[in-house]
Amino acid sequence: MVIIDGEFQRLREFREIKLDDEILAFLQAANSSLKSKGATNPRGPFKRSLIHYAAMGDCSELLRLLLKTGAAKDDRDQNRRTPLSWATEYGALDSVKILLECGAKVNSTDDMYSRPLSWLMHSGAATGQFEATEAYLRENGAKKAAKPHWTLRKIEVF
Repeated sequence: MVIIDGEFQRLREFREIKLDDEILAFLQAANSSLKSKGATNPRGPFKRSLIHYAAMGDCSELLRLLLKTGAAKDDRDQNRRTPLSWATEYGALDSVKILLECGAKVNSTDDMYSRPLSWLMHSGAATGQFEATEAYLRENGAKKAAKPHWTLRKIEVF
């Protein structure tokens, strides 16, 4: 549990998280619940569940625990993004590996028709694992999202 407490602390340091009191409160409640009730996958702000945050923060022990206790590997938030999508945006290579080894869909699309590889390329993940994450995704069949004009035509903008 000490390792998982450290992972929760690391999550609280993420810029996107530490600037949002609602997310901070959600993570605090999830951490307390984990200690008292065991592993659950509660849903918080933006309909993101704990597995999304674990993947985002490269929290490998928490991620494994959630998957072991039945959390959906392809859980969707309010923008239809999966934990893999968040892991790639943040260059969380260990999370990417864990999720793909558990059968996460490497080419899942969100509400903007973006795929995990697209999120990695867009973010330019500054973790020092950008190239390794890109290579691992491509080895596992990842493709970038469709070209914007095709996407817009598909949703009947053109």
